[in-house]
Amino acid sequence: MAQQSVMPEDDLALKKDATKLFSLGVSAAMGIGVIACIIFWLFSPEFPVIPMILLLGTGLLICSITYGLARAGKVPAAGYFFVVSLILVDAFYVPLFGGFTGPFGILYFFTIITAGMVISVNACFFAAILSTVVYLAMIGVESAGWLPQLIKPEASGKTIPFLTVGLQIIFFYLIAFLSWFASSRLTRALENVRRYAAEVQIANEKLQASEEELRASNEELRATEEELRASNEELQAANEELRETQEQLIRSEKLAAIGKLAGGVGHELRNPLGAIKNAVYYIKGKLTNSELAKREPRIIEFLGIMDDEISSSNKIIDDLLNFSRVSKLAVSPAKIRKVMEDALSYLTVPENIEVINKLEDNLPEVEIDADQVRQVFVNIATNAIQAMPEGGKLTIDARKGDKFLEVAISDTGDGISEDVIGKIFDPLFTTRAKGIGFGLAVCKSIIERHKGAIEVESKVGEGAIFTVKLPLKAN
Repeated sequence: MAQQSVMPEDDLALKKDATKLFSLGVSAAMGIGVIACIIFWLFSPEFPVIPMILLLGTGLLICSITYGLARAGKVPAAGYFFVVSLILVDAFYVPLFGGFTGPFGILYFFTIITAGMVISVNACFFAAILSTVVYLAMIGVESAGWLPQLIKPEASGKTIPFLTVGLQIIFFYLIAFLSWFASSRLTRALENVRRYAAEVQIANEKLQASEEELRASNEELRATEEELRASNEELQAANEELRETQEQLIRSEKLAAIGKLAGGVGHELRNPLGAIKNAVYYIKGKLTNSELAKREPRIIEFLGIMDDEISSSNKIIDDLLNFSRVSKLAVSPAKIRKVMEDALSYLTVPENIEVINKLEDNLPEVEIDADQVRQVFVNIATNAIQAMPEGGKLTIDARKGDKFLEVAISDTGDGISEDVIGKIFDPLFTTRAKGIGFGLAVCKSIIERHKGAIEVESKVGEGAIFTVKLPLKAN
């Protein structure tokens, strides 16, 4: 891994610029000092111009070396060299030209400020401590007389004011330089802050724009998802409709085949059954009071069973024929209570079943073929009675809807299981030992030809409710 610099790159560049500027500034001040010394010497020949120019030349050399080090990239070394060298120069200036009470003690202040500018903020304390040590040490040297006084006592009253004035003038420019330097740094810092703020603002705007784009993309994705969901639902609906159409087509073909077979079989069986029924009736009439009937009483019982079974067979044939033929509806306005009462009159209701007819005379009329709808009610009520072998209640009620009169026939029987309820209107489907499963199929066909509907609700053990929807009479 490459070794990192002691300072960050930005801070290093700033210190480099500061060191170069300060070395140039101090060089300019010392150049002005050389000119001032020559002017003072011209007005006062006693002025120690040669030592002053030598010390100022030393300062110029220090500034040149510092500038060279900074330009070479050795910024920390240049800074420390510059500050320490200035403190040493100050140490000689003060005792040689006026002593520790003379005008040159102010040079330490500039050096301490310079340390903070070219090294670091904390370097001010380092420069202050070093200046204090050197300053106090040079006071001792001055008191011991180890350094000569370049300004003679008899000329000090004239030369010291010149030095003070010249030094103050030089410090005017040095303070101006420090003010410019600090102001430029502050201005640059403020510009950097403004630039960073602008960059942050631009980044924030880009981020907001990205958020808006992301939000817009999210909305588009959501809209696309909704479209896909809608398309999926449409496809599912179309698939379901296609399946229903296919099932209806298969059912229609099946029903057509069953109807054709039922019509042929029904006609072929009706005549033989009629002949057998007549024969049973004749034999039963001849044997009723005969000696054979008295000796064998079960003969009459068997003849009755034969008569009942022939009647059941005729009922099956009637269902087959009703299913096979599509008779034209004789539609007319009818009172549903009257149609229901006629249907109940066809039924043999066991004593353990209570019939509750809640139909009222004020119910609106319906547009129906009364005979066919009566047959529907007979079939549904018959199934309800057969579903209550242990007894129960057969309830008939109705309510007026927007377009239909809804007649509900409910029982308290065993109910219909979920796996069976969807098949009860299919031809040839039955759960009873007797019957071939045409009753409800015929009911459904009749009601649908009336442009109505038949529905069923049931729970096992709670009975069933068959609802027949019949179109109301048009106003």
